Amino acid sequence: MFSAEIVTLPGHAGTVRSTRKADRSDVTMPGRVGDLGARSLCRISDLSTSGARLKTFQPLVPHSVIMLRLPSQPPRRARIVWADDFTAGCAFERPIDQTLLDALVAIYGFTPALPEIGMFRLP
Repeated sequence: MFSAEIVTLPGHAGTVRSTRKADRSDVTMPGRVGDLGARSLCRISDLSTSGARLKTFQPLVPHSVIMLRLPSQPPRRARIVWADDFTAGCAFERPIDQTLLDALVAIYGFTPALPEIGMFRLP
C-alpha cells in the first residue's frame, strides 16, 4: 500500500498558486530537440512565452540545457525543469515574444472536438 501527503499552497479565493511565469496554451505542435549536435523530433503540447511541455522519443534529464526548435524558428536554448519518462517541461533562456506565441497558437492551438450523437452535435 502507498500513501502520500499532498500539500497545496493557497492562492486567492482558495485557488492553488502556480509557480509558472506565464499562462500556457494547449497546442499540438511539431518541434525538434537537440543536445550537442544530436537532433530528435518532439511534440510540443503546451506553450507559453516562458516555456513548453515536450513529448519526446527519448528521456530528457532535469536541469540539462537543450536547443529547442519551434516551427519556422531558429533553435533556442531551454533548460529542462522537470522530466517524467518521455514528457518534460522546459523554461526558455529568453522568453519568446507574445506576438510569436499568438501566431503559433493560432496555427497549432488545440481545440477539443465536440462529441457527436448521430447527426447532431451536443452543445
